[in-house]
Amino acid sequence: MCNSTLHKSCNVESKIDHLFPPTLYIFVIIIGLPANCLALWAAYLQVKQKNELGVYLINLSIADLLYIGTLPLWIDYFLHYDNWIHGQESCKLFGFVFYTNIYISIAFLCCISLDRYLAVAHPLKFPKVRRVKTAVGVSALVWTVEICANSAPLFHDELFNDRYNHTFCFEKYPMEDWVAWMNLYRIFIGFLFPWLVMLLSYHGILRAVRGNISTEKQEKAKIKRLALSLIIIILICFAPYHVILLTRSVMYLSRSCDCSFEEKIFVSYHTSLALTSLNCIADPILYCFVNEGARSDITKMLAVVGRFFTSSVPQQMANSSLTIQTPMSFKTKFLSAEELPMNTLTLKTRGMLSCDLCLTLCMWLYRFLLFQIMIERMGNVLKGDGRCPDTQECRGMFLLIFFSINFSDL
Repeated sequence: MCNSTLHKSCNVESKIDHLFPPTLYIFVIIIGLPANCLALWAAYLQVKQKNELGVYLINLSIADLLYIGTLPLWIDYFLHYDNWIHGQESCKLFGFVFYTNIYISIAFLCCISLDRYLAVAHPLKFPKVRRVKTAVGVSALVWTVEICANSAPLFHDELFNDRYNHTFCFEKYPMEDWVAWMNLYRIFIGFLFPWLVMLLSYHGILRAVRGNISTEKQEKAKIKRLALSLIIIILICFAPYHVILLTRSVMYLSRSCDCSFEEKIFVSYHTSLALTSLNCIADPILYCFVNEGARSDITKMLAVVGRFFTSSVPQQMANSSLTIQTPMSFKTKFLSAEELPMNTLTLKTRGMLSCDLCLTLCMWLYRFLLFQIMIERMGNVLKGDGRCPDTQECRGMFLLIFFSINFSDL
């Protein structure tokens, strides 16, 4: 294929898209971090009720949180004009987690689709398949297969220099032979096959709902909207990236040393890769907040935590009435804490406060990482006279400061 000694790197322009990906990643962290923590807690309650769907939701939330955990360093990477300054091993680790969790998320979306198909179309069949133990086994298999299938980059160098002496991480233009073939595997097995399974599953769901005369029209409409939402989210979040990745791989395999296409599609490739992060916001909204049981649990948690922090004395919260919007009847129901068993109130309150503490710690960790990056960039940008010599550098730095301050006020 391409002789790397004669053709080291394409002249891609890394300075023209250094603001959009970090801006989007900051937005995803602000929304996706608390949303997935809430989804994780709600899914845990589903598992306690022996609902196998909760197992897949827990794994999906964990995958999204791992993905979000890599974003601060990728924000720093893009603000440095695609320059990785944290070493080879950290590049391998964070790049592996970043890209692998894309396909882990897709795999669990596929598992959820199949589970919903069995629940709606064949509610009395396959009882052993729709068990918590089975879901745990399937989840372990998904993690094992995806980690093994995407582990090849861990055994190769993933840092490459461009003409500006910037160090690319998990990016090489043109790509290498093994990367092109691995991309084809990811596209057809990691993305296209699960997506086709999801389409077939939801086609079966719609057909079962349409033929069930006992299901109310409102319930049918909700199931149809859920199916359509899944297809749209998959198309928006993952399809653009995989279409461009397929095009890049095919072009490389046919004309391996031709850089003209790589240089033209560079910005589109980065943009489509950044859009995959929106899945971390879509997952908890789509699969937890539209679920009546999960939505009810989250509503109760937020209500109790809100009353605890707004009440001057915690005892006032225990003696006061709690207003909850029930998802089934959509009528306001007033419950008094004194009417509930004391052990139930204590267990629920402890779990809610633990979740709130987890959210607080995650936010503080994110703020710490973000300000570490900001301090480093201020040292690089501000020269001896205290002024900013590069307008684009200043814009990136002040954008980072703006989002840091706004996020710290949440």
